[in-house]
Amino acid sequence: DGNNYGLWSQVVEMYISGKDKLGYINGDLPPPSPIDPGFRKWKTEDSTVRRWLINSLDPSLISNFIQFPTAKAIWDSIATTFFDGKDTSQVYDLKRRVTRMKQDGGPIEKYYNGLQGILREIDFRRPNPMVCAADIEKYNLTIQEDRVYLFLDGLDDCLENVRADVLQMQPFPTVEHAYARVRREE
Repeated sequence: DGNNYGLWSQVVEMYISGKDKLGYINGDLPPPSPIDPGFRKWKTEDSTVRRWLINSLDPSLISNFIQFPTAKAIWDSIATTFFDGKDTSQVYDLKRRVTRMKQDGGPIEKYYNGLQGILREIDFRRPNPMVCAADIEKYNLTIQEDRVYLFLDGLDDCLENVRADVLQMQPFPTVEHAYARVRREE
């Protein structure tokens, strides 16, 4: 339905890649000519990937995509339907949700997992734009530090002491290390 396209596409792509069939959705294995001796094998494997894609969809969506002749056509149509490459309104909504997310007396695991889920969706919709390895590393460190601040900010006030301890850690922790530290102290 579009609300989970980012997560869905990553899971499906990982599955298809694990089966060594990624070329059928990314265009690396275009269909050979119908008179090519390899066409029958290609068609069989493409049909397998088409089946995986169709079976991974919500039943209410299947009729919208089953008529496409290739796995790549299905993949591209789903992407066109549910992801325009920017999704600015969805990025805005995700950013808004992540900055307002709080533990609110609930389990720390639930808060952390919810926060991480939203952050992964943001990462998918706004990938790192850097190309230089040094810039990528600096950018990722800044993002990681900001995520520690977000995580700590959403913790309940009763965890103020451990929050202060995490902020004093050297080297500055990743959000995973911050979570592990808070969880031990909770």
